[in-house]
Amino acid sequence: MRKTKIIATLGPASENKVKELSGLVDIFRLNFAHGDEAEHKRYFDIINDEAKGTPILVDLPGPKIRVGDIQGKLDLRSGQKVIFSNKGNGIPVEDPVFFKGVKNNSIILLSDGNIKVKITEVKNDEVKGLVLEGGILTSRKGINIPDIQLPSGITDNDMKLLDEALKLGADFIGLSFVLSKDDIIKVKEKVKDTAWVIAKIEKKNAVEKLKDIVDVSDAVMVARGDLGVEIGLENLPFIQKRIISVSRHSGRPVILATQVLESMVTFPAPTRAEVIDISNSISEGVDAIMLSDETAAGNYPVEAVKTLNEIMTAVEKRIKTIRPPPVTPDDAVAVASVNVAEISKASIIIVHSRSGNSTIRISRLRPKSNIIGICPTEVLARRLKLCWGVFPIISDKNMRDIDDIIIYAENVSRLYGKCGENIVVTGGDPRLEEGRTDFIKLHQIPC
Repeated sequence: MRKTKIIATLGPASENKVKELSGLVDIFRLNFAHGDEAEHKRYFDIINDEAKGTPILVDLPGPKIRVGDIQGKLDLRSGQKVIFSNKGNGIPVEDPVFFKGVKNNSIILLSDGNIKVKITEVKNDEVKGLVLEGGILTSRKGINIPDIQLPSGITDNDMKLLDEALKLGADFIGLSFVLSKDDIIKVKEKVKDTAWVIAKIEKKNAVEKLKDIVDVSDAVMVARGDLGVEIGLENLPFIQKRIISVSRHSGRPVILATQVLESMVTFPAPTRAEVIDISNSISEGVDAIMLSDETAAGNYPVEAVKTLNEIMTAVEKRIKTIRPPPVTPDDAVAVASVNVAEISKASIIIVHSRSGNSTIRISRLRPKSNIIGICPTEVLARRLKLCWGVFPIISDKNMRDIDDIIIYAENVSRLYGKCGENIVVTGGDPRLEEGRTDFIKLHQIPC
């Protein structure tokens, strides 16, 4: 049973392959930076019809400046003079933030940093530049202005799209270009408990305020595209490790994203470097890995998911991640549960959790045993599908005490063929405060 989760972005290349992908994809992602309200609803309907029960992550665009619509593609060459304009000539840019944010001699980066342009002249609605490093530019690609100062990572458009996502039933909301914990708090006040809020770390400001942002988020994403442009590619490996480490120490699920299997957008097999990158990321402790262009617009969306699944399955058999230390007494109970499972050779740990906290505490320790999460609601079960090693099941019984949990765990274990074997049962006592992890039971399943 693969423990690292797969998130796949739905797009034109994969919208007719959802049923085929559903057996391997744990969460589908929709990027609301593209498409309109009708298309967003259509994608939700496709997932709900053909991959029933699969959670949906909606990514909000944030204050990302993008190139407008281009007919075909532009082949920009080093030394070429270019114009950025909202008047219909040159490279189209509509966002007024661009024209306010650039200055003479500024260096701007297009298409995840693949194209570099030096600004030579700035007017209110037209900017001239010189291409320093060329490349192919297509519609809706991002424009990065390093060190531009923005008041917030949440735009009015984000709040409008957030309403749409919640109305459609999103399980996770991804916030792009988070600048501080205030951005997360603002969105969580609106979301309340209807979805988990994921902080995408892709700005220098967010790295500087990482711990504060992680503490108020439900989950975290290492968004390597814009983050690499912001901090410099040479610094990216170390920042990636730091984000993963801080997230795990704080008990927040962490997602790795961007250029995971980028070569499979065009080719049917990955590069050696991509395979090693995935392996290293799993050993660092990510909960999930996300495919973007590979499944949204690539030539081999199904093959990309199958390849990622094969790599993950092989890697998980061979590596052991470092366990973060306990922080609270509840973490100590979780550590003891994992130790009991390993010493007793229990193949499954069954966790009872009303809030999900107990299940996440076990997940962050990366036990060898499979984790079965007993959930009181479908909403919680869908969210816990993001967490490493967790296989959530929805309880149809009201658990009154620990004895009820043990009986239910016995019945679940028999479904997995665990007759006569040891299991570990842990979680929160239903008679006590919700959110605690306060009991462990080593139990042998009677035949």
